[in-house]
Amino acid sequence: MNASRLPLALSLILAALAANAQVVGVAVDSKAILVDGQSAIAAKPAGDSAVFFKLDGGELLKLGEVKLPTSYLGPPESLAVSARGDLALVVSSSRVDAADPKAYANDDTLSVVDLSGKTPRLSQTLALGVRPSSVKFHPGGAMAVVASNPDNALVWLSIRDGKVAIADKQPLEAGRGPLTVSFPADGKHMLVAQADAQRVSLYALENERIKTPPIRDMVAGVTPFTVAYCGDSGLAVVGNFGIPDAGNGDIDTVSLIDTTGAKPRVIDTVAVGSAPEDVACSPDGRYAATTVQNMSNRPKDHPFYSPNSLVVLLKLENRRLRRVAEAPIGAWAEGLVFGEDSRTVLAQSIDDRALHVLRIDGDTLKPARAPIVFGNGAPVGIGIAGR
Repeated sequence: MNASRLPLALSLILAALAANAQVVGVAVDSKAILVDGQSAIAAKPAGDSAVFFKLDGGELLKLGEVKLPTSYLGPPESLAVSARGDLALVVSSSRVDAADPKAYANDDTLSVVDLSGKTPRLSQTLALGVRPSSVKFHPGGAMAVVASNPDNALVWLSIRDGKVAIADKQPLEAGRGPLTVSFPADGKHMLVAQADAQRVSLYALENERIKTPPIRDMVAGVTPFTVAYCGDSGLAVVGNFGIPDAGNGDIDTVSLIDTTGAKPRVIDTVAVGSAPEDVACSPDGRYAATTVQNMSNRPKDHPFYSPNSLVVLLKLENRRLRRVAEAPIGAWAEGLVFGEDSRTVLAQSIDDRALHVLRIDGDTLKPARAPIVFGNGAPVGIGIAGR
């Protein structure tokens, strides 16, 4: 190679690498600990935060950390990163009760993090007026939605020039209880996991709001918890958490949904273990995965106790789910995302305060590197640019 052209070649390679890198955000709860199989509040919490990384080729490079409130209570979708990786939204549903340091009080905080500079920075804090369960960007980037299970509502956020404002609060029909939402790539519809109604509902979007009634209510399993579209296939997956806090060891499920056609419906369901906390699909639509608590957050004398959570890998074949692999992670599993390469899986666990980096090789799932351990708290929510 001509030496005079080497800098240009290197710059092109570096530019390509930078373009392929994704921003990952991790919500870190300093309050949540596990004591003898029971959740508890740390005596002297260090303070909650969000930690941001760049994911590139399966490697994570830390960008920075921002102090802000968050909470493990609710689904692990308390943090969302914009498609361009320039903005993050973090919600907090609970805080330590000022009158009782061993109890929680409700919170309604939305924190906005600017990721466009050299280091992340907190740019806004908003009171939502509802207790948030999850937050998700619309693919278009000009809006986001907060689901509130306790308040049975959706809060619509407008986003302009990095500034976030509350645009509307949309109550749902009584007894719905939305927990999480997911958008297809074209942004024309929205799937909502509605735990109180025991339904997964597909809505059309009209004038940047959901159009009611839903196109269809679907029954997938007990307590639909988190939902995710699978690439541009028109398929989606939902994790069915089971009866919360039952602790009985019953095996729970993940279901496959076909959102295409006049009658969207559940087309397959597979057993994955006890309490699937989060579910995600690979961008290429070939795999789905779920973090399963696996009775790891129960007392050691429980007859079904396990020392580890699991990441369970499912393969999508001929519009069916096939369980192909599993890998142990720390106790009390939380969030999970796929990298843009569709082979890197990031999974959280509370008890060991770790973010686990796994790699799909063929149909196997193995650790790709040592876990990232957080010194000030437990990872309880995760978001990644582009999904």
